[in-house]
Amino acid sequence: MIPTGDVKHKVKSQSIPKKSSGPVTVVVGKTFDKIVLDNYKDVLIELYAPQCIHCKQLEPVYRDLAKRFKDVEGLVIAKMDATENDSPDPYLPREYPTIYFAPVGKKMSPVSYDGVRSLKDLEQFVRDHATVPQIRVKKASQAGVREEL
Repeated sequence: MIPTGDVKHKVKSQSIPKKSSGPVTVVVGKTFDKIVLDNYKDVLIELYAPQCIHCKQLEPVYRDLAKRFKDVEGLVIAKMDATENDSPDPYLPREYPTIYFAPVGKKMSPVSYDGVRSLKDLEQFVRDHATVPQIRVKKASQAGVREEL
């Protein structure tokens, strides 16, 4: 006899990071749904492999991209080691790095990025697909000041 009931799918995941140490949000298998599938935020997610030379070359560009958008409310620039963490379909790595844009309201239809991995091109990709206003919110010292990006 086969027991009935809820069967939980085991998700391959690194430990949940206590805090991101930079402008790029670190996602692991256990936080994927909470961060990437958050239907109130647009998310750009890079699925990478630590040993991948193309991923290593992209790292400073991706970090600069995250810095560029760090003050935009409702937009997350994230990355996940796809060799150590599971991601749900349709967020499967095709190659390394694989980059998806997950817009608000269309989380199960992410847009795949296949362009040049330059800051200019990645920034334009985010701008072209963002559903959130691209308004930079200034720090507390300039509270109430909003600047169009």
